[in-house]
Amino acid sequence: MTKKNTWYIIKPIAAAQGVAGAGASTEIFIYGDIGESWYGDTVAAADFVREIAALDVTSITIRINSYGGSVSDGIAIHNAIKRHKAHVTTSVEGVAASISSLIAVAGDTVEIADNATLMLHAPWMYADGNSADLRAYADMLDTWAAAMATSYAAKSGQDQATILALLTDGKDHWYTADQAIAEKFADVKVSAVPMAASLDRQVLLARYKTLPTLASQSDLSLAAAAALNPKESTVDKPLTAAEIQAAADKKIKDEQAIAAAVLAAESLRRTSIATAFDKFRTMNGVAALEKLCGDDTNCTVDQANAKLLAHIASGSSSVAGTSIITVEDERDKFRIGAAASIMARAGLQKDDVSNNFRGYSLSELARLALSKSGVSSEGMDKMRMVAAAFTHSTSDFPNLLGNVAEKAMMKGYEEAEETFQLWTSEGTLSDFKVGKRIDLTSFPTLQKVLEGAEYSYATVGDRGESVQLATYGKKFSITRQAIINDDVDAFGKIPRLMGRAAIRTVGDLVYAILTSNPAMSDGTALFHADHANLLTGAGINTASVDLMSAAMALQKEGKSVLNIELKYLIVPRTLRGTANVVQKSEFEVGSANKNNTVPNSVRDTFEVVADARLDAVSTTAWYGAADGNRTDTVEVQYLDGVKTPVLEQQNGWDVDGVEYKVRMDAGVKALSYRTLAKNPGA
Repeated sequence: MTKKNTWYIIKPIAAAQGVAGAGASTEIFIYGDIGESWYGDTVAAADFVREIAALDVTSITIRINSYGGSVSDGIAIHNAIKRHKAHVTTSVEGVAASISSLIAVAGDTVEIADNATLMLHAPWMYADGNSADLRAYADMLDTWAAAMATSYAAKSGQDQATILALLTDGKDHWYTADQAIAEKFADVKVSAVPMAASLDRQVLLARYKTLPTLASQSDLSLAAAAALNPKESTVDKPLTAAEIQAAADKKIKDEQAIAAAVLAAESLRRTSIATAFDKFRTMNGVAALEKLCGDDTNCTVDQANAKLLAHIASGSSSVAGTSIITVEDERDKFRIGAAASIMARAGLQKDDVSNNFRGYSLSELARLALSKSGVSSEGMDKMRMVAAAFTHSTSDFPNLLGNVAEKAMMKGYEEAEETFQLWTSEGTLSDFKVGKRIDLTSFPTLQKVLEGAEYSYATVGDRGESVQLATYGKKFSITRQAIINDDVDAFGKIPRLMGRAAIRTVGDLVYAILTSNPAMSDGTALFHADHANLLTGAGINTASVDLMSAAMALQKEGKSVLNIELKYLIVPRTLRGTANVVQKSEFEVGSANKNNTVPNSVRDTFEVVADARLDAVSTTAWYGAADGNRTDTVEVQYLDGVKTPVLEQQNGWDVDGVEYKVRMDAGVKALSYRTLAKNPGA
């Protein structure tokens, strides 16, 4: 049986009494606005998606006569059609304009009547609000246009940039059947079928900049004419071009009047809500609630007032019959705004033009900090005023500067170009005592257990490496003179450099493991012939890398071969190019044969890590390491897992200002010689 809604019709046409099932076909008629409509009837995305997904059919024909509507709903309907397992034929019966043309191109086969039209244009909307709101709306429209361009381009095979230009030039692009096929938006032209008016509601033609020209109007189907003036259209009497144009002009005028009335009512609603919220706008959360109510077109003035009262009540408590309402702390606003102002001037974040403290000097912020804490600075010279801002117990100034300095330090830490994290592992220690790490490669091979025999214990507890944390740090100060001189670099560059120094210190410790060749727990140097990880000197080539890889794979625990894979080649910066050639070359590197066609056996078997710290010791020596996530290589330990530097501050005594201390608690240790190898180079 036919399933009919006010916004679309699903009509099964299978032989078995219209019951959908294997081999069945279904027709769907989309005659109306897509999504939200001022005129009532809609093709609702949620309903459509649910209904079409439930159809168990092998073919679907979707007949379209629509002037468009909601972009987001249209995109959802397009995607629902593309997802369906059935072969979908979309047929443009009269008009497929705006977002309905996106639905049309979703079909596996797109038909268009020889007197029908298809139209593409930029998504649009009515909007109001401040400049930030309108920019957000514009960004959203651009996002929609880009999303639509992807689908049109996929159907037509045209370049996406070309399609996007059509959706952003502000014009309506109308296509006849022949033009739509030429542009590959449609596949097949079919004969027109006379039909009565199909749109139950009048479409908002005022949303289009242009209609098809009169020359092409004569080619419009009766369905298209009916859309312009359904009451006057009949199957027997086609409208003339002049009658169609006159009907369109009248409809535009009427609907512009309706639109103006709707906008006037919306403006009155927003103004009334703003008036109700005006006295409470400084309270925490009220401004956001006002915007929420204003943007919700379904929220009446009475509903907005009720939400406002509920919000005020949620922030109050009764004390002896009196309600105390919590308001936003002005000092909090100062702290946030002042910190943002300094960070913007120091280049640590974008400048916020709406910040009330934008462009304030450091001295001005110091004076404001005293004022916000209830301390008068009248009669004080600059040196005394800044000193008071630093030392007064209620002043926010020292904490404000500390907050900015900490953010600058963390920015420097995060942007430092370090390489050790690529091939080391991380560990955690809870104190500064000497600890033990068991070598994961040292567990002996399992032994056969005879029937009735006991299992033997593995002895690994005394074979691990010792690890211990150490503290690394430096101090710097921000003086009164720096504040008076408005030296913003003191809060931007110096802490930023300290953050870089903190992570660089850890990197220095890591690469010192490789270059200093420390003794392991067995008393033998990390790289040593006894450890079978110190190779004969050679440059980086296919053969030498293969030898290093084999040496690592052949490492043993007792009589068992561990088969450890070489993961990283760690080289001086001057050898990075050579290492990359060996890594990527198709043919063997280092062969004496100039016409070498022997494949490169180590191609793409390792990753290259280059660090200039190695150059400072040797420009020829290079190293290999296994995967630190699977085996023990070099571990970097942090106190309680905190791998970022810590900033501490105190009011200066030796200096007139604030003293800061950057501290890093870390330890570095090679946990196994089997997973590391060295070639001294040639």
